[in-house]
Amino acid sequence: MLRVDEKVAVAVNQGGEPIGFSWRGGNYLVSAKPVRWFARREWWIEAARVQRGIGAGVLEVEMWRLQASSSKAASEAEAPRFQYELVHTTENNLWKLVRVYS
Repeated sequence: MLRVDEKVAVAVNQGGEPIGFSWRGGNYLVSAKPVRWFARREWWIEAARVQRGIGAGVLEVEMWRLQASSSKAASEAEAPRFQYELVHTTENNLWKLVRVYS
């Protein structure tokens, strides 16, 4: 597992599910239905203190695990697929890649 903390540009379908993303100059296509869940935000890293009573979004973030491969491969069969975990902050529509599993 590779831990990453980098912003990525994400394309979503009409239901809001990721269908592809761009990272480090490459484009990646999602090859299976992504899995969504909610996790605790690492607020202790982001800020020294969280204000009381400003909403559930303060402590929780939307997480997505997806299987994807580079769009540069000549054929889909040749493209190695990896699992990626993305964090989506809905307040500002910010996407970050946080983990890559090989």
